[in-house]
Amino acid sequence: MRRPGRRSARDDPRVAMLCTDPHPAHRGFAEAVGADLVDFRRLDAGPLSGTLLEDALNGLSYPRYDVYLVEGSQPLYAALLARARTGARVVYLCADHGLYELGRGDFAGQSAAKSLVGRFGRPAAERVGRWGIDGCVAVSSFAADFVRPFVGPDAPVRVAHPYVQPERFDALGRVDPALASTRAVVVGRNARYKGVDLLVEAWPRVRERHPGATLSVVGRGHPEAYGHVPGVEVRGFVEDLPAALGEAALAVQPSRMDTFPVSTLEALRAGVPPLVTATTGTRSEAYALDPALVVPPTVEGLARGVCDYFDRSVAARETLSALARDRGRTFDATTRRAAFRRAFHAVCDARS
Repeated sequence: MRRPGRRSARDDPRVAMLCTDPHPAHRGFAEAVGADLVDFRRLDAGPLSGTLLEDALNGLSYPRYDVYLVEGSQPLYAALLARARTGARVVYLCADHGLYELGRGDFAGQSAAKSLVGRFGRPAAERVGRWGIDGCVAVSSFAADFVRPFVGPDAPVRVAHPYVQPERFDALGRVDPALASTRAVVVGRNARYKGVDLLVEAWPRVRERHPGATLSVVGRGHPEAYGHVPGVEVRGFVEDLPAALGEAALAVQPSRMDTFPVSTLEALRAGVPPLVTATTGTRSEAYALDPALVVPPTVEGLARGVCDYFDRSVAARETLSALARDRGRTFDATTRRAAFRRAFHAVCDARS
């Protein structure tokens, strides 16, 4: 396979990204390496939908490519079957929490069979992964750590971070956050792994120390009941995210697990210091500002972290805000697409 700086049309590999509704940053990654987007559910499996047999059927239907770039764990089963048929290389884009949860007692797949495999089949999954995954590009060092057992000690693993979408990047750079306030914001859809429920549960404890503290919950699908908690406002989806961030002094990422949420990057770009859980990939960014901005993914940890931040002087918050802006401006599309391209080719070249 080609090496950067010595590429030609003759030896240029044909790459397909296997995905469903790819994240906008991942779509940009695909463009950066010239990959075709291929829906991993190519066939209508009817009553077999969501089962391992559906994966097998889809794996048999994929067109031939030199490299399958696989977005997330769900299409990975089918990609491994396609690899056995076509001989293509499989590069796993580790950007979700499927493999992180594999082996846990509460693992829930799309079907009973997948749930059983996910709960009890981790050793077998690791053996299959070591056979079939040729390398990995992980979106954070956190993700790289938990994917390592599935690719083996000799497979190349590189890290390439996502980025803020260009149309939002410039607007966020003009935000003037309300750093003197005791208002926090959380941005994310209603999903258990996002941990918004933990933060809402923590809010009465925050208000014991900071009675006027308010929390703005931004994102689709959150229960209206959150708004019954004193100080909590459910905003839902907002068209103007920069304005929502500008009303806050702190952005909280309360995830139980998250590989590298772009919402943290958006907060950084807006100059809003982020409080991040230790099971979130963007802990690296928060830790670089101040280790105290990384907390356990618990009600107690979140309440303590928010209170400690609100205890800080406005001058101290302004210092953190300036550091956040400096770090946030590095997550532009051009820089991060180029970094992904280098990481992808380094993985491919390592197995050439």
